[in-house]
Amino acid sequence: MKMLVTGGTGFLGSHLVQALLKGGHEVRALVRHGSDVGKLKGAELIYGDLTEPDSLGQAVEGVETVYHLAAIRDKWGTPYQAYYTVNVEGTQHLLDAAAGRVDKFVHCSTAGVARYPGNLQADESLPHNTDGHGQHCYHHTKALAEQLTLEYTRTGQVPATVIRPTIVYGPGDTWGMMTKLVTMLAQGRFALVGDGRNHLHLVYVDDVIRAFLLAGESSRSVGQVYIVAGPSPITLNNLLAKVCALLGVKPPRWHIPVRVAKAAGWILERAYLIKGKLGVSALGEMPFLTRDKVDTLTVNRGFSSAKARRELGYHPIVDYDEGLRRIVEWCHYQVSPSW
Repeated sequence: MKMLVTGGTGFLGSHLVQALLKGGHEVRALVRHGSDVGKLKGAELIYGDLTEPDSLGQAVEGVETVYHLAAIRDKWGTPYQAYYTVNVEGTQHLLDAAAGRVDKFVHCSTAGVARYPGNLQADESLPHNTDGHGQHCYHHTKALAEQLTLEYTRTGQVPATVIRPTIVYGPGDTWGMMTKLVTMLAQGRFALVGDGRNHLHLVYVDDVIRAFLLAGESSRSVGQVYIVAGPSPITLNNLLAKVCALLGVKPPRWHIPVRVAKAAGWILERAYLIKGKLGVSALGEMPFLTRDKVDTLTVNRGFSSAKARRELGYHPIVDYDEGLRRIVEWCHYQVSPSW
């Protein structure tokens, strides 16, 4: 079978491309000019852009399944219109190109589109989060994109499935949360915000890829949304203890109250906005602390993959001990060999 993958040059997309090739499929990757295609060996490259509808017809020609992973990831300072242009309008352009031409369209969303804080068993029944809390621009546009995808299915144009991963981690995610956390702990630069008793819910990259493949093969999944999470939520304290044990360092001693961290994040955000308007390049592109980063590490949440288990046969295989061992090893040799 011939598959199209968008976002194939990214962390998750490159893993999916290699998994599809290993499964014996023909893989076509939609890439932009100038992209680093080093991780796409074995795939057919089609140059185009989600924001250029005329470039997408060739990409979907003769394809049975589309895996749509391309998006602007959450990054401080990105204007809402940039998210909307790629995450929403770009998705619509791809759906228009795929309409009546493909057998399956698997869309990558995020568990963050739902109203989840304080819930350790958040599932697909929760309403979308539209109150502006946290990473509003990214999550809001991802919610709009998945709603749009499902509408194309309801109207009979594209048979689609939506996958909502929780926080994905694993080797290769250069800018991911866990890569940054491991590096900061190794360098002794991480201070704990809050009491650390809140839960996060991670999922290892191999498990997410398995869920994508299951969704692509399942006719039952058409028109459905599935949360894809790891074995269980984990407290921040437990996560830090596991990583520090693997690194051979002591857990962070300093605790910063959440309110203090949020206030500091707000001040830094304002300072960087002013810096940007003045054209000052010092101190980097973004503040080292933002309110969104505080939320990522302090909001209490966990997710249920019961629906994916029941309907797709999804079962997370990689537990925290093994997954964290792999990423710590990768970070040590690839990201910061001399920390």
